Amino acid sequence: MLTAGLLLTCVATASLAQDTHCPVLADMPTLDCVTSTQGWFYAASPDAATQMAEDAALAAQSFTTYFGRSAPRGALIAAGAGQAISDADRHTLTTAGAVWQLPWLDADGRRALQRSAVERQLRARMPDLDEAQLQARIDAALPSSAAATPDNAVDRSSLRHEIGHMLLIRSFWPVSEPAAPTTSAHYGGPGPDWLDELAAVLMESDTMTDARREKLRAPEASAHLKTLTAFFAMPHPMVARMAELTAHGPGAHVISGPEAQRLAGDATWFYTQARGVADFLLASGDDPAVFGSIAAFLADGGDMYGWLAAHGAEYGLPASIAALDAAWTQWLAAPAPSPETDAAQAR
Repeated sequence: MLTAGLLLTCVATASLAQDTHCPVLADMPTLDCVTSTQGWFYAASPDAATQMAEDAALAAQSFTTYFGRSAPRGALIAAGAGQAISDADRHTLTTAGAVWQLPWLDADGRRALQRSAVERQLRARMPDLDEAQLQARIDAALPSSAAATPDNAVDRSSLRHEIGHMLLIRSFWPVSEPAAPTTSAHYGGPGPDWLDELAAVLMESDTMTDARREKLRAPEASAHLKTLTAFFAMPHPMVARMAELTAHGPGAHVISGPEAQRLAGDATWFYTQARGVADFLLASGDDPAVFGSIAAFLADGGDMYGWLAAHGAEYGLPASIAALDAAWTQWLAAPAPSPETDAAQAR
């Protein structure tokens, strides 16, 4: 469902410099652009840009539900692997009103990156292949259409996840000039990592949410889940892995197999617990915007100890972390709630 109502499509080229809907990106002038109430969405085709705008609208709707604030406008730029947003284009977008800006590798860009990686491997292993044979082998190794694969649904949910990070940061920790991703000790924005990740998983698709809930209830979960005392204080597991990721060089990279599993480490359990904590807090009260109250309190310099003491009772929660931990353990031990109960709770 698009809250924008109408999506306006234009080609962001110099010939449309006077267009009032899409700011012209001087360093990426050939991208198509779609604009909506959520912001501006640039990609290699109008269809790809429209798809990003649709996902941004869904994320914005979820953000308003769970954080009680309208989603700030932003810009998504899918310019392919290795293409960063220049300072000049950032300034253009900021001036237009994009309070967050996110480069994105969409399905087409991801497929191009995969194709390039497969081509390099084949050229190294089979240097005697002629061009027709090479392209045939590449085609056989890749899905016939990126948009038709299950991975595309995962990509779209991942996009909503990343937008969730941006919406939380720019709504509760606003800055005058959108910047590149943080290099601080936090994995995401200036808030605690658990809240940053919780905001992101709340934006995900139903399919991804169901998968995280299933993992939360798996027999091995107890060996990986933390107490809430530890969870609220811990850094994102990927913080320690970032040096390994950046060692691959700048730009986007496709990492798969054992290497991807090693780099991810316990990150998947961090995401799973973030989803579980969200469900647990939602199940405790009648206000789905509880996370907005928490985020505002933490953005003012508070912590969960102080928030529980000051506001926990308003949301059906105990006044201390120790009591919350006990309730969390009890909730985990109870049978999983039905999807119908979840839907009613979220209204």
